[in-house]
Amino acid sequence: MTTRLTLRAWGVLGGSIALLLAGQLLGYPMLQVLAGAGLAAVLVSVLTVVRRPKVTVERVLYPDRVECGQPALARLVVRNEASRRQPTFVAADTAGPHQSEIAVAALAPNGAATYHYELPTSRRGPLAVGPLMLRRSDPFGLVSCRVSIGSAATLLVHPKRYAARTAAGIRQRHHFEGPVSAGPLRGSIDLRRLREYVPGDEVRHVHWKASARAGRLMVREYVDPDQPRLQVLLDTRTSVLTADQFDTAVSVAASILVVAAQSGQRLRLTTPCGTDHDVQSVSDLLDELARIEQSTTTTNLLESLPAIRDGGALVVLTGDAGDLSTVRTSYSPVVYVDVTHEEAALHTTAGVHVIHADNAQNAVDAWNVVPT
Repeated sequence: MTTRLTLRAWGVLGGSIALLLAGQLLGYPMLQVLAGAGLAAVLVSVLTVVRRPKVTVERVLYPDRVECGQPALARLVVRNEASRRQPTFVAADTAGPHQSEIAVAALAPNGAATYHYELPTSRRGPLAVGPLMLRRSDPFGLVSCRVSIGSAATLLVHPKRYAARTAAGIRQRHHFEGPVSAGPLRGSIDLRRLREYVPGDEVRHVHWKASARAGRLMVREYVDPDQPRLQVLLDTRTSVLTADQFDTAVSVAASILVVAAQSGQRLRLTTPCGTDHDVQSVSDLLDELARIEQSTTTTNLLESLPAIRDGGALVVLTGDAGDLSTVRTSYSPVVYVDVTHEEAALHTTAGVHVIHADNAQNAVDAWNVVPT
């Protein structure tokens, strides 16, 4: 808890001391009385404000994940834990650079009040909310008291998404029993590898000869013989993209990946800063894209692609992809999205579809008409 005298209080103290000295030098008791009144006012204000508010606060963010630009609220519940009336005070809550001030009305003994306020969602990323700062002052504005209370919370602001079509030429994952989610497809006709038995595996897939040689049960793992994926390579290098251009690229990636995930396509997200994993769920994907940051690495962008390339489409989101002809034999189609141009355009060069975009909406619109 921090208690401070305001500028007005220092002015009252200075004036009171001056009046006290003038009264003594000039022999005017009235000046001394006025000086005493000023000093007493400051002292009473300190005694009034210095008592810590006996309240508890509970802050709830809803939702705790939101798309960029969509509304998000904080609900603040303030309870008076004292057996006497709690005077008014101001609750200040920070959300990134933004600050919200809530005027909390006087609370009856054991009373409670609920307040709502908006949170800023104009920028993608994790938004730290809190801790809450309670601020009280006396009626004359001479003394202010601040105390930090409660804990901080985090609002995840997902990148803004636009209506995108699924990647052309990428078939949905399939199984003889129907559509499946991410992970290896078991029971298909091609043998992928031999691995150790785990509970739940089909007994009919046990490879008895391999089990005899290894001294433990080994099973055949089968996969779909044709499982092309959508590979998205997102450039995170600060030397290529500015912060705003990077947010544009992230928004385009989110638009393309989410609709592909919802349609059952296999997805993989790769960046030069070390991100390289299969997308398991839409929620995990959006959380990843909300937290992803730029890096100062100078690695060649195409070197970030996985060594094993199993076909499918490749989308490169950058401002400087380099020579894409080296990946044309491994992926089809290959789409290069340049988010650094001031004008939108779509053309095909040497078998690579090139999209120049000045914002995420134009980039996704061009993606939607990429020829197949």
